Amino acid sequence: MPATIRTRDEAAGRLSRGRPTAVPASAAVAAVLRGPRRPTTIVARSPYAVYARDDDAVVAVLARDAVPVPCGLATAWDHLGDVREITLGGGVCTVDGRDLRVGRLVDATVRRRATVPVLDVEHRVALTAAVRPDLPGLPSGTYEALREDDAAAAGALLGRGPGLTPLGDDVLAGWLVGRYAQGHRGGRVAAAALRDAHARTTTVSAVLLAHAVRGEAIPALRDHVAALGGPRAPASLIALRAVGHTSGTGLALGVALSFPSGDLPSPALPSPDLSTRPPSPHGPDDRRRGDR
Repeated sequence: MPATIRTRDEAAGRLSRGRPTAVPASAAVAAVLRGPRRPTTIVARSPYAVYARDDDAVVAVLARDAVPVPCGLATAWDHLGDVREITLGGGVCTVDGRDLRVGRLVDATVRRRATVPVLDVEHRVALTAAVRPDLPGLPSGTYEALREDDAAAAGALLGRGPGLTPLGDDVLAGWLVGRYAQGHRGGRVAAAALRDAHARTTTVSAVLLAHAVRGEAIPALRDHVAALGGPRAPASLIALRAVGHTSGTGLALGVALSFPSGDLPSPALPSPDLSTRPPSPHGPDDRRRGDR
């Protein structure tokens, strides 16, 4: 794979003109960059991420400290708050006249679990209690419906809650990725999410849900799914909860709902202490999924 090219200005964390800079991204992002040169519509922005829509696809240009979403181009830039224009095509993403190309290919797909652990039911109960204040009015039985792959769960959760990725969508995404890791493909909830998300939630969240249906997720979520049932599970939960203001906890709940649970004498994953949130490098408003 081609080595990353960094100019002197990029090493200092500033946007720089010059030769195209090779950055990590997925094969799906590389495919979006092909074709004729064309403008995009910026649909969401923060100091750490800018999301640009190209027909049904969305590409995220990510700053150095942003969490790498599956649709992202991970740059070495410190700040993206002043980005005004993104153009795609010819294998290049042009950000205000600065060219990015895909260098190292990244696979954002969760790995298939060799075994399916049984989680302690108290773990799921604690996560459910943690998200309850941010999901007012959630219909009774929604989580049970989700565990049964009932499409009604998607209808209840889609677009529910504040933020660029509403908390209900985070729960759905965690469930979809956890289910994918257990070998399940498609299903009624996945079909409902793909069908209804663009009308029910934000553009960015709808795209990330489509990635979740394919098992594609941020590294912290993939790591947590892989760690379940083992000694790294508690640490992986802490790392996942540090993503966003509520997003990480919502993702963790979705994962817990996707795995079997029971009353375990020695739970592999202790009930989490969710009375406080772990520290983040950004303030609460900057920790939403759109700012990863």
